[in-house]
Amino acid sequence: MSSKSDTGAKEMAELLRSGAKMLSYSCPQCGSPLFQLKTGEIWCAKCKRRVIIVPETEEVSTVEKKQLLWEALEQNLMEKISSLNKMLYAESDLSRVKEVLEVLISLLSSIEKLRNIRKT
Repeated sequence: MSSKSDTGAKEMAELLRSGAKMLSYSCPQCGSPLFQLKTGEIWCAKCKRRVIIVPETEEVSTVEKKQLLWEALEQNLMEKISSLNKMLYAESDLSRVKEVLEVLISLLSSIEKLRNIRKT
């Protein structure tokens, strides 16, 4: 085997070990099997990129727009969590710490709900 195919096989094995599911679909670019990550994303181990599977009943642009919207929303929530984490680190007033923690819990809950929606 070549080192390139060894690397692809190692990536696939690692995905399976981490709990990803191998799908019956193949990558449109390289033809290798696709994997569904725990987050619900479809991933090509060989190309190392996300793949969107479009149902026949929907247009590509609609599916892509939805996916990009969910990703942007999750990224924004993660950035807010990062900012609050920095504030929490610097804060010494316990009442303020409590406020920041409440917002953090709310943001984490929102991310969890968002990921559950994306799985459906």
